Amino acid sequence: MAAATPKLPVYGYDMVDVTLTANPGDLKGVKRVLVDGLATQGECDMMLDLAQVGAKPDIEGSHWYSEYEIFEGLEVLQAAQLAQQGAVPIDSAEKLLTLSDKARRFVLGYFGLPELFLTYTHLVCRTADANSTDDRTDLSHPVHADNCQLDLSDFSCPQVHPLYTPRHYSAVLFLNDGFKGGEFFFAHNKNFSAQSRVKPKCGRLVGFSSGEENLHGVQAVLSGRRCVIAMWYTMDRRYREESRQEARKLLQSLQKPLETKSEL
Repeated sequence: MAAATPKLPVYGYDMVDVTLTANPGDLKGVKRVLVDGLATQGECDMMLDLAQVGAKPDIEGSHWYSEYEIFEGLEVLQAAQLAQQGAVPIDSAEKLLTLSDKARRFVLGYFGLPELFLTYTHLVCRTADANSTDDRTDLSHPVHADNCQLDLSDFSCPQVHPLYTPRHYSAVLFLNDGFKGGEFFFAHNKNFSAQSRVKPKCGRLVGFSSGEENLHGVQAVLSGRRCVIAMWYTMDRRYREESRQEARKLLQSLQKPLETKSEL
């Protein structure tokens, strides 16, 4: 008889299909969790289409992390502005907001936090370029922690500016597979080797606390295109993602004319 799929407490009406895949012990660390079912295939496809139109190279350039990969991203307000321009469906920009908020509510509930706010949301794709080979030894994203600056000289991780921000939890919602490489991994302290690995697939989410207890990185994307929604959270409401509120207001203003027209 096959083992029953572990169920989680329902943290909202839209969480009923979310199932536990790995707990902190399985992931060989603390304050880590891996779940499946946080997004449907249709929702992942919407986000992939949105990224195809709207994701652009970062301000640092298209090869920011690896000379063999093109790095592109899209923020929530940028998505809403694309919807305003008619470049993407309003529903797609709205789905980026709702999926990232669903992930926030899951992290809030699973870790039993009193409150949690999104501080930054980024729809990100990494695409292997024509020079990528299977024998690459670089990483798609080097080992790091999300709320401190890793010092390789002594392996300390001080919370210093400009890299420090008040991030308390992080999450990555994977949107696809079908590429080669690109595994997320938690890293051992001091030698940075992989402690546990996460294979991306649509709807899979890894959530974790953002400190040096959860060093992590991304293996090289050897071929194809890997897309995720990367999210960082704060427990301090002063650092909430302001552009998120702007995006919500803009999308609401775009939906009102549609609703008025449908009533005529």
